[in-house]
Amino acid sequence: MPEIELKTLHLTEPFRIAHGVSSTRQVVRVHESGAAGEAPIVYYYRENAEETVSWLKGEREGGGSKAGQLARDLCHWDQQAEPLWQSVEKILGKGKPWEEVYACRSLGIPTDLEVFEEKVRETSRQFRVLKLKLGSGDLDHDEGIVSTARAAAPGATMFADVNGGWSVDETVLMMERLKRYGLVMIEQPVHHGQGIEAWKELKAKLPAGALPLYADESAQNAEDVQRLAGLADGVNVKLLKCASFGGGIEMIAEARRLGMGVLLGCMIESSLGTTAAAHLAPWADFVDLDGHLYLTDDDYTGITFDEQGRVVMPQRCGIGARPRT
Repeated sequence: MPEIELKTLHLTEPFRIAHGVSSTRQVVRVHESGAAGEAPIVYYYRENAEETVSWLKGEREGGGSKAGQLARDLCHWDQQAEPLWQSVEKILGKGKPWEEVYACRSLGIPTDLEVFEEKVRETSRQFRVLKLKLGSGDLDHDEGIVSTARAAAPGATMFADVNGGWSVDETVLMMERLKRYGLVMIEQPVHHGQGIEAWKELKAKLPAGALPLYADESAQNAEDVQRLAGLADGVNVKLLKCASFGGGIEMIAEARRLGMGVLLGCMIESSLGTTAAAHLAPWADFVDLDGHLYLTDDDYTGITFDEQGRVVMPQRCGIGARPRT
């Protein structure tokens, strides 16, 4: 029988996004025959830690939570006799060489822009791609975040993630205000709870030449990717959303078929979780897999980043992550 573990992870500092502020996160893990799979518990996905554990133990009926499904699926993939990226290559074809896979670093919504400026400057010394969290509830502050970041890192590639923190009309306004800062895209400006209609309304109101839009919470699986074609320019692929490693492959394949861009993302989770997702990195345009860097107690080793911010994968079979000793 597999062993089920629920673990609380502690952050180096509170992390603020449009959904709220957190200083701890929970992950659920499945261990079996030396293999392990992990999935984060995300409250705004309506995940419940205790119910997930109960379902994994066979104590609850029904389809189970996405976190439970993903943890169990990744444990299975970890038992493979080859690195996961080799399996992906057989399905999606050749991806980018690993030496061309650069990761981005995400920065939570700041309250003190002077402190934030120094953090951006320091972070950009290693990472050439920066993701700025917006959706603070104050549009002027949101623009101040972008303006401060651009001044601190004039040569960095930057994009903004709003986590659904703007209305359609606010998005139209902010897209125009932020054009001057050279952002490459805006991620999930409208709340996913508004459904596809919000994306249709946004598309109708945006002027020609607007910044590219990527969907995150609105794109949970390959079917959602198809529905967003023509409304969003790209999608954020996260294993938790599609509840399986194979589902992530399907989302990438569908996005490519439709001519859409791909951002590979994660939640705040340990190196076990981010390393699993990293096997899809050669097939993504942007790679946002820094969730484990926020932790004081990451108890796994796996994916790392070199001095230029490139992804460095462990040379092991399966997921390739190992418990920290």
